[in-house]
Amino acid sequence: MGNLLKDQVAIITGSGQGIGKDLAVWMASQGCKVFTNNRKKGSSMQAHDGKFVKLNEDDQAKLATIIGDAETAAEAVNSNPDVQAAGGEACPVYADISKPEGCKKLVDAAIEKWGRLDILVNNAAATWTGNVKEMKPENWETCVRSKLDSSFYLIYYALPHMLKQGYGRILLASSEGQVGLEGMCGYSAACGGVAAMTRGIAQDLAGDGISINAYTPNAGTRSWFNMLAEYRAEGIDPSYIEAAAPAAQKFPPDRMIPVLGYMCTKEFEATGLVVKVGADGEVSLWSNMDKYNTMFKDLWKDGAWTVEELRERVPKELLKDATVTKSVLAVNKGSYD
Repeated sequence: MGNLLKDQVAIITGSGQGIGKDLAVWMASQGCKVFTNNRKKGSSMQAHDGKFVKLNEDDQAKLATIIGDAETAAEAVNSNPDVQAAGGEACPVYADISKPEGCKKLVDAAIEKWGRLDILVNNAAATWTGNVKEMKPENWETCVRSKLDSSFYLIYYALPHMLKQGYGRILLASSEGQVGLEGMCGYSAACGGVAAMTRGIAQDLAGDGISINAYTPNAGTRSWFNMLAEYRAEGIDPSYIEAAAPAAQKFPPDRMIPVLGYMCTKEFEATGLVVKVGADGEVSLWSNMDKYNTMFKDLWKDGAWTVEELRERVPKELLKDATVTKSVLAVNKGSYD
C-alpha cells in the first residue's frame, strides 16, 4: 500500500494478464484509478495471432493460472487488500486498440468516469512468428497495428487532456525485437518504431509537463510458454532452451513491476528513454543507434565515391571489426538443428 499515484487515473492496455495485470494491481495499490483493457472477453492460451501451437498438459496447467481478461484483472485488483486500503480501483474496458475507434473508446471511458487521464501505458501487443518468406500482409498488419499504430492512436486521443492539465506520463512497450529478431521481422519493425517514436515525441512535448518513455520487458509470460511449445513441436528438447535462456525468462513478470510503476510517477521526470527491464533484476538504458567505422571523402574537393575506392576501403574501414550476428530473445533454434 502507498500513495505514489494517489487520485491519479491510468489506462493500461493489454492488462488482462501478465505484465499489464500486475502493473494494474501495483498502481491501484498506490491509490490510482486504473482502467484494465484487452480486446474482448476471455483469453486464449495462444500467444501468437494466426498460429496454433500444440500445448501439452503441463503447458496448459501453467497458462491456466496466468491468463485472463480485462474483467478478471479488474476483479483481482479490486479484491486486493492493499488496493482497498490505498483507495485504488479498477474498471474494465474491452476495446481493440489496433483501431482508432478502440483507442478513443478507452480514453473517453477514463474522461467520462474520472474527468482526467494522468497515465497512459500501452502494454498490449500481438505478434506473428515466422520467416519473412512465409509472411503475409495480414501478418505484418497484426504486428504493426497492435503495437506501433495503437501507440500513436492512444497518444492522439489522450494528449489533449494531458496538455490541458499540464501533466502526463506515457509509457510504451517496445521489446528487444527493436534490434531485429530472426523470424519476427514485423514485430521487430513495430518495436523499433515504438522506440524511435518515443524519442521523437519526447522532444515534441518538452516543456509541457508530459514525459514519454518506452520499456523492453523480459520475463516468463504466455509468449515464453508458447515459444517452448514451438521448440518442442520442432523436435527440440525445451529443457535445453530453458537452461540456456536469459534468467529473466525464468521469473514471473511481477518482479519487474516496481520499475515500470516508478517510471509512471510524478517524480520520474526523465523522458525519451528506452529502458530494458528484466524479471531477473536488470534495468538498463538502450542507446540510440550510434554510427561507427565511419569512412569519409571530401566529395566537393575529390568527387563522388568510385567503385574502385569502395572495393579498397570498405573491407578495411567500414567492415573493420564489424560482425553480423543473429539477435535472439532466448536461444537460436539453429544451435539445436
